[in-house]
Amino acid sequence: DPEVTGNILHVVVFYLKTLKPPVSRMQNDPGVIAGRTRFNEIGCNKCHVNSMQSGFSPVNALAYRQVNLYSDMLLHDMGQELSDNYVEGEAGEREWRTTPLWGLGIIQNATGGTAFYMHDGRTSDLVEAIRLHGGEAETIKQLFMNLPEADKQNILTFLRSL
Repeated sequence: DPEVTGNILHVVVFYLKTLKPPVSRMQNDPGVIAGRTRFNEIGCNKCHVNSMQSGFSPVNALAYRQVNLYSDMLLHDMGQELSDNYVEGEAGEREWRTTPLWGLGIIQNATGGTAFYMHDGRTSDLVEAIRLHGGEAETIKQLFMNLPEADKQNILTFLRSL
């Protein structure tokens, strides 16, 4: 017998669907503004799309809303270094869905004080998470890695504001 009734499962799913998205912080901070600009200029927003609009939902509060999730929700070839040698559904061994970046700056609050990044939590270092981007993101990763240190720090400041 299931430990959770169908009704409890329905209530939990409804609760999770209607949670408010994390709010970005420090949006007027000069470092955040400069970082957002560089993030877009080097092309990170090609996959980590700033915002999308939701579609139809029987829950009016969820229907046709602008959502700043920083993802295109699509599968991308992320290169051999991130390959798990496992095909799941339509996703090949090097393919990963673009993880939404919303809440990136507060994730450590839910993980015992340390943030873990990438699909498997292999790093707690944002620069390392960016360095692990390969495949379709290789060129953009190289653009980031070749930026002056101040620009890199501004992008990291922007990411931590999400």
